[in-house]
Amino acid sequence: MITKAGIVITTRNREQDLERLFALLQAHLKWAKYPLWVHDDASDQVSENYRKMISQAATFHQNQQRQGYIINRNWSNTSAPFELIFSLDDDSCFVDSEGPDLAIAYLEANPHVAALSFPLVDSLNPRPVTSTQPYPCFSYVGCAHLIRQDVFINLGGYRSDFVHQGEESELCARIWAAGYEVHAFPACRVHHWVSLESRNYQRMGFYGPQNRVWNHLLHTPLPLLPLEVMRAFGSYTKLSWKTQMPIVHLRGLLSGLRQGIATWQERQALPLSLYLMLSKLPISA
Repeated sequence: MITKAGIVITTRNREQDLERLFALLQAHLKWAKYPLWVHDDASDQVSENYRKMISQAATFHQNQQRQGYIINRNWSNTSAPFELIFSLDDDSCFVDSEGPDLAIAYLEANPHVAALSFPLVDSLNPRPVTSTQPYPCFSYVGCAHLIRQDVFINLGGYRSDFVHQGEESELCARIWAAGYEVHAFPACRVHHWVSLESRNYQRMGFYGPQNRVWNHLLHTPLPLLPLEVMRAFGSYTKLSWKTQMPIVHLRGLLSGLRQGIATWQERQALPLSLYLMLSKLPISA
């Protein structure tokens, strides 16, 4: 049976974060009505009660071997019986009681909008927003968005070869190229408390720059491609002073060039006019 909307969560070794998220969702009648779909990536640092805890609250799928969250999101986003998919991380939750309902109503009223990007806030009790007016943006973040399942499936989902990070913006380039739009939706904010469990900053420091460069080689119009690649190298060189990971970032950037060249035949450059328009939009909510 297909449900209008539900919440998809991918997770690994974050039992306490999931318990907190479930408690928050179940405490709000407006949120508790949405079915949950949890995809666990072969967690091996959880209690004996872990499976029971999730199964009581959600439809539960668990990998026997680790696959990575992009593969898991692809499988869950195509398998969950939801027309509209709320994507939350195991360490993020809605803030505005009416937000999810309003987001669904907005997508139903705007069939040309494929996904909504939700703003991230630093607490569960943030200040009221000054404006809830939706507006176009380029992309969304994985822990805070709503997407149409049929569009996700028809466009092939996320690139699993990205492995980690950057898959949302790559898909959004294809969403815009297909004639759909992505809008920021300030009326549905999400608090991301950023769990420290299972977070590998060296891994992030490699795949972030790799996939930024690779994304450019896949979608940036040829006249602007050299400039955008140089900008990517420049921004990560500057960032390395803060992260203290210059070698990791450089390896990622060079890998992005290699991957982009190896997959050049898959290149789907955006029309120059569309690319220039998107470059003027906010990246996400």
